[in-house]
Amino acid sequence: MRKILLTLFGLFSMPSIARAGEGGFFTMNLAWSFINFIILVAGFVYLYRRFHGEKFFKTRKDNIEKLISEAMDVKQKAVQRHDEIVKQLNAFGSTRKQIIDDMNSRAEKEKRAVLDEGQEMIERIKREGQRIVDAEVQKAKGLISGYLQARLYELSKEHIEKSMDRDSQKHVADSFIRKIK
Repeated sequence: MRKILLTLFGLFSMPSIARAGEGGFFTMNLAWSFINFIILVAGFVYLYRRFHGEKFFKTRKDNIEKLISEAMDVKQKAVQRHDEIVKQLNAFGSTRKQIIDDMNSRAEKEKRAVLDEGQEMIERIKREGQRIVDAEVQKAKGLISGYLQARLYELSKEHIEKSMDRDSQKHVADSFIRKIK
């Protein structure tokens, strides 16, 4: 408190000291500055006591301490909430990794199943294609065989007609028919 009063006295006496450097009457100005300073300090002390300055500053101090305490509580709660959220985010990150790993393994299994099913389908298509090819080959053999028989019959008939006369042909035909019966 004394330091504050001395500082204020110094501030109020500065103009007097400055005027003394100009050749003014130093001691008289200094005295009046000192008297003004005493009046000012007395006025502050009177107002401080009159308006319960001590009570005002104590109440103000208590209010500030209360606000600081509340702010510290809010800060502590915010830090705790932040820590909880960080833990939740870390838990979510590990859960997310597990979900991604699970989805990747499921996708791999599904991929294998689709590839296996595709391989089976390829085998079935090959077997069905082979069966169709074999059937077509048999059909083609039958057609070729029928064509060759018809052609052989035509060629034989031509050969017989050229090499035998009509009576010999009739005799061979009758003997063949008797054998069949």
